[in-house]
Amino acid sequence: MSRPQLLDALPIPSGLALLKTLFGSIGLFCGLYSFFLLGPDIETRYRPVLSKLTITEVRELTPDTSLVRAEFTKLRGCEYMGIAWYRGSEANDFERISMTPVKDPEDTSSPNRPVGTQRAGPWRLTMPAGEVRQNSFVQVFHRCHPFWTTMTRFYP
Repeated sequence: MSRPQLLDALPIPSGLALLKTLFGSIGLFCGLYSFFLLGPDIETRYRPVLSKLTITEVRELTPDTSLVRAEFTKLRGCEYMGIAWYRGSEANDFERISMTPVKDPEDTSSPNRPVGTQRAGPWRLTMPAGEVRQNSFVQVFHRCHPFWTTMTRFYP
């Protein structure tokens, strides 16, 4: 086959094929965008890593510091990344407070826990004991897959 005959043998895309390709690409892009936009919220609501936290004990250390013990259930085997405890409510003003686990200096274990019911604490919080149950909320962050960080509304 000579060169001009080879070019004549190649199919030339029709306008309809080009439109299908364009709309297919737009649909794929919109689907991926929606997945990354809605995925974290859907996972937070329907597939939390942890159950709700139950505070079992709050003890006052000083007027501005309290010691908290709690219980919860780990529902999924995801890697723990961190925890954030806030004073106030999500709907109004709030501030992040210091939450320090009080653990044995010899304890070098991983912060990751197995799936199942867990007891936690003591945790030292920089907020009055009387406000812990009524005026705070907690979020916990895990890595469950490579797409995003999974956040669990842990308390209340």
